[in-house]
Amino acid sequence: MRHISICCFLFIGYCFSNSQSENSHSFFPKYEVRAVWLTTVNSLDWPPSLNAEEQRQSLKEMVRKLKEANFNTIYFQVRSRADAMYKSSFEPWAQQLTGVLGKDPGWDPLQFIIEEAHANRIEVHPWVNTYIAWTKKEPPSRTKPLHVFFEHPEWLQQVNGESWFDPGNPAARDYILRVALEIVDKYDIDGIQFDFIRYPGKPLPDNETFKIYGNGSRRDDWRRENINNFVKAFHDSAMNRKPMLKIGAAPIGIYKNFNGAKGQQSYSELYQDSRKWLSEGWMDYLVPQVYWSSGTTAGDPDFNIIVKEWAANLSNRQIIVGVGAFKQDVFEEIPSLIDTTRQSGLFGNSFFRYDNIKEALLMGNRYKYPAQIPPMEWKDSIPPLRPTNVLVSNITDGIFQINWDRGGIAHDGDNAIVYNIYRSPDQPIDNNNPINIIGTVSSGVTNFLDTIKHISSSKYYYGVTSLDKGDNESSLSVESVIIPEIVELSAKLQFQKYLKIIRAEAESSELFFMYEISDSLPVIVKLIDQYNKEIVTVVDKYQTAGRYIAGADLSELREGEYTCLFLAGSSITKKKFFLKD
Repeated sequence: MRHISICCFLFIGYCFSNSQSENSHSFFPKYEVRAVWLTTVNSLDWPPSLNAEEQRQSLKEMVRKLKEANFNTIYFQVRSRADAMYKSSFEPWAQQLTGVLGKDPGWDPLQFIIEEAHANRIEVHPWVNTYIAWTKKEPPSRTKPLHVFFEHPEWLQQVNGESWFDPGNPAARDYILRVALEIVDKYDIDGIQFDFIRYPGKPLPDNETFKIYGNGSRRDDWRRENINNFVKAFHDSAMNRKPMLKIGAAPIGIYKNFNGAKGQQSYSELYQDSRKWLSEGWMDYLVPQVYWSSGTTAGDPDFNIIVKEWAANLSNRQIIVGVGAFKQDVFEEIPSLIDTTRQSGLFGNSFFRYDNIKEALLMGNRYKYPAQIPPMEWKDSIPPLRPTNVLVSNITDGIFQINWDRGGIAHDGDNAIVYNIYRSPDQPIDNNNPINIIGTVSSGVTNFLDTIKHISSSKYYYGVTSLDKGDNESSLSVESVIIPEIVELSAKLQFQKYLKIIRAEAESSELFFMYEISDSLPVIVKLIDQYNKEIVTVVDKYQTAGRYIAGADLSELREGEYTCLFLAGSSITKKKFFLKD
């Protein structure tokens, strides 16, 4: 029979420390875009085969894995070379779906991933390659609808064997606008993202177009305005349809060369004036492709310097940093690149591409807890009304049911879309700390069943908030619950004096540590083995003054000697215990 020989002890902490634990808000931010580019061109990420059922199951599995890894956004490539991963009135079905360009696959991948992702609280932004039309040596097949390569060759220019839409041709711009707006009209999308919204890196032979439409402008300025005109036209049209739609783009990583960063310049070489798109309010977010590692190895620009420069040019909009996970040196640095992004005050990261990160989705523990989509206050800044009449019922042995009533309608007409449920041993509940969020349910549900696996406090506080369609969150409605068995244990430990050894049988593999702090302190409780290797982190948080009981499950530990390390501020205490079979 297994026995645990335990030192139950009372720790008193008086000192204060500014040390940052992994549970701090900077390490686990509550609001953060965690996105991935899901690439369909050449079937790089998807589809895995030409079988429709395998394609659906693959998308479902991708969404499931992303949800489990606490991602919240998918940029799904729906148009790569003037073709479609959705039912388009203008362009043929993508060849990757059936092996034949234009052949109907019998289902709609965009509609499917929207339904799967929304069921898992993940946003979907269709990713549209804007001006690139065809890149293969052989021409496309003749399809219905006919590929633009044949339907309107006068709109295209040839650049090193590739076909590009001429951005200076008003008819070509209007066509792409109609293609993009059809997606907005037909699908319940959260946003839309434009890639290749630029001129090619090589010279585009647009002399004739410039003669007709240049109107005496400098060619560089005219080219930038051609792209700007499309961005503005899409914004104006889309906002008339769906004011809450998030409009974004993925520009090249360097806007203009500056001290410490030199490379291909988005503004002057590709004619992307992306910062104007933000400052004019034509776009809500950018995902610059900062596809480099930190430092200046191999002459590449420094990720850290470029991110800092983007952070200085937000224009009250959002910038999500694109990470080139396809590069080995970048992949190895992903946790620190996330840290740099967070420290810069930017809004999150997107990774290129899914296949490169599918085995490392937790990002070095940086995505340990879920994060909410940052609200866009220029679209909606009014929070919903909070739920009312929160009631917590003790069902049995650490299982609690939380019930609440819906709040009313806010003065902007918004209802709750979902509810967040919080639990904390501390009052007031810190609802800026995602560690305290124990669940999220749809607005059609007004109850939640919570199981506390390792009870570590004699009292818990539960809170419920409402979130609206703009990701605005209400204030908390709070109710508390007392855990009688822990109150009794607390009294027992106090009676036993502080360091008396007690024993527990195998069926009681839970080890409790009682401690009291007389001031607000960062508290860490860890178990380490005889080789000084950390085994379990029991507590790692900032706590207010009071008495606490921390619980640890020892059922997986081997026989041997262990040490409990307790840190309260700068006060350190160590106590040993023995585990025997």
